[in-house]
Amino acid sequence: MFYYEIGVGADRHWGNSVFTYSSKNRLAKGSVVRIEFGKQKKNGLVLKQITKPDFNTKDVVFELNSKINEPTLRFIDWFAGFYCADYAQVYSQFIPAYLTKFNIKMSNDNDEIIKPRAKEPELNKDQLAAIKQLYSTKKSSVLHGITGSGKTRAYIKMILDNFAKGKNCLFLYPEISLTPQIITEISRYVPVFNVHSNLPDSERSKIWHKIANHTGPYVVAGPRSALFLPHDNLGLIIVDEFHESSYKQETGVRYNSILVSAGLSRIHNSKLILGSATPSITETEYVVSGGGNIVCMHNKAIINDQLKKEIAIIDIKNRKNFKKHSILSDTLISKIDLALSKKQQVLLFLNRRGTAKSVTCNSEDCDWKATCNACELPLTYHHDIHKLLCHTCGRSSLMPTVCPKCGKTTLLKTLGGKAIYEDLIKLFPGAKIGRYDSDNDINSSFSKDYDDIVNGKINILIGTQQIIKGLDLPKLSTIGLLNADLSLNFPDFSSDERTFQLLTQAIGRVGRGHSEATIVIQSSQPDSALIRNALDDDWHVFRDNELSSRLKHGFPPKNYYAKLIFRAKSENASFKKATDYLEKLKTPNNVSLLGPIKSYYQKRGNFYYCQIVIYSKSRNDIVQLVKNMHTEAIIDLDPTSLL
Repeated sequence: MFYYEIGVGADRHWGNSVFTYSSKNRLAKGSVVRIEFGKQKKNGLVLKQITKPDFNTKDVVFELNSKINEPTLRFIDWFAGFYCADYAQVYSQFIPAYLTKFNIKMSNDNDEIIKPRAKEPELNKDQLAAIKQLYSTKKSSVLHGITGSGKTRAYIKMILDNFAKGKNCLFLYPEISLTPQIITEISRYVPVFNVHSNLPDSERSKIWHKIANHTGPYVVAGPRSALFLPHDNLGLIIVDEFHESSYKQETGVRYNSILVSAGLSRIHNSKLILGSATPSITETEYVVSGGGNIVCMHNKAIINDQLKKEIAIIDIKNRKNFKKHSILSDTLISKIDLALSKKQQVLLFLNRRGTAKSVTCNSEDCDWKATCNACELPLTYHHDIHKLLCHTCGRSSLMPTVCPKCGKTTLLKTLGGKAIYEDLIKLFPGAKIGRYDSDNDINSSFSKDYDDIVNGKINILIGTQQIIKGLDLPKLSTIGLLNADLSLNFPDFSSDERTFQLLTQAIGRVGRGHSEATIVIQSSQPDSALIRNALDDDWHVFRDNELSSRLKHGFPPKNYYAKLIFRAKSENASFKKATDYLEKLKTPNNVSLLGPIKSYYQKRGNFYYCQIVIYSKSRNDIVQLVKNMHTEAIIDLDPTSLL
């Protein structure tokens, strides 16, 4: 009989994650096994063989046909340490439950090196120059390519280069309801294991085992969960659209996929490329400070000399612009009419993230909005206490009855997708209209209508972020941004960046298939530099301004941040948990604290939430502080938002 320490996977914190089991068979380190754990059966990872213990042990139920390799075992340890994570939760990421439901028997028919399927794509001079710059350093690179610049072909060329060397590749894309068109394009040249949550467990298990046993080069594509497959011999990691918020895990072990990708690339000594038309400010600075480079593709791969672009910026505060409808300007309504008469498609973007209860002055000649004097971030109105609260530093003030600047009445503004949709039906009775937002199960409705959307059979699309991400709509000629800067009122340091990214993405959807492009931007700040940056596709100017502001106020990337989130059945109880913890916390001089303060979304389900924010110029100092604490708080290292 042999005895082993086995790591056990679980979705929640246990305190202990390593247990002793016996086996009649000799097991290798990294073997995945099925074990009895209490009254349940769970997956386990063999860590090491030990001598016979002085207590009774249970036998391993069975061993899988595949095991986790040495680089992945090192990656597990790195990941757990980097995020101060409970190993039980970490193991569950790497040995998911579906594995032992389908113990696949592997054949040897996949051992030969897979040859590329199609001839290499032709590259223009900009693509060739970008690839040369990417290869100029072994460090990580940010590939900043405007929409339509041909980043995909650069990706494919570098994937083929790695295939020729027998190296494997990992391609990450944001978690969305449909497989991105870019994966279909890559599949023309090389076979791709596309792993995503919509696959049945049997297929996901089959792919996991294939990756664990594959000896020839392969490409794995998927959302953030693809990081935790048993990769080996990785030569290239590409994170496409790396600015997307879905790369941040917000449950369980709360990790940032971009930083985890960097850790994985170091273990495999592989090249990491972060691609985007609107690169994330923080992660870009991490790349640059680490010795990496920014590679730019500023020209479109296919230039449409015939394209006529018409831009109209409508001042929301001037109500003379809204005689026909309170939210749709007269200009926008006329442009929709014109597009429909030409059998062209219209997209109306609702900046839903801006439904925060921000307070601004609606007077035509006033630009006042309630902001925190310390953080210079929008304050949030809480109707229960009739106060304005900063969800970053906790400062509060009474809700004014009149505008402090002009003396007129202030207004709370919100937008509703359903109401606008119903009004559109009345305004354009002959048009087929599709609404895609979180209120109508966006994933299922979007997937169901996908072909009609792309083919232009749905004449008017209205929705939130989903409809502007990665879609190529050849019949789209007109786009309306209903309240372009509404998300600027979101009380968080990343609001400007999110707004710029959304506007740039939305504007980039229009005018791809024909010679006309109409953009109508409705804004309460029509002269905003941010809107001009988005219209000009000028990420560099925006980046300089945003970076200057963040450095001034100590936000990332100047400081690293972490949130300790406490929850309880009552508001007072959640605050008591946080306060009790804070009193016991011994904070080094180079680590600062904010709070406890209410979480922005204070009540979720039956729980009340509050938080303590930790920040320091040294991430390691935060990790050491968090690692040594004993608390039931949710730990969120590297948060993309402080709300």
